[in-house]
Amino acid sequence: MADSPPPLSSSQLRARVERVGRIANELGFTGAVEYRNVYSKSGGAQYGRGRNEEYDQLIVYAEAFDRDANPEDFSLTAIIAHERGHQILARHPRIAKWVEGKISEASEEILAAVIGSILCKDETDQDNLMLQATAILSDHGEMADVAMQRIQYFRALFEELL
Repeated sequence: MADSPPPLSSSQLRARVERVGRIANELGFTGAVEYRNVYSKSGGAQYGRGRNEEYDQLIVYAEAFDRDANPEDFSLTAIIAHERGHQILARHPRIAKWVEGKISEASEEILAAVIGSILCKDETDQDNLMLQATAILSDHGEMADVAMQRIQYFRALFEELL
């Protein structure tokens, strides 16, 4: 990946902004949504928690579109669903009480991926987010088969809550 993405025409930029907004809306994101044609080294998007849900922010970066164009990587929908997962962790009345200030950054990434997998309609996106969650848990010392069982347990739990 280059240091900066190629410049976009006004119609290309408008198309990206509209696509990001449409996907965020379909996934239920509440708050400000923006696209920045820069590389962030964040994986493609970031959720920012505001003073309340309407002030939350979703920023999607150029690398999200680069990743989306690669069939071996996450789709734009999966990337945004993961960030929506962070918003749900922070804002869902029951879930937020369960996790706020009580889980590690890695655990939050795992749970956001699991929630994102529930939000995605595409089976490939669901599988990729579940594999991401499993990989993070495995990277933190859990045996692969146990990690998969735990991730499936969390998915079933969140499916009931959402």
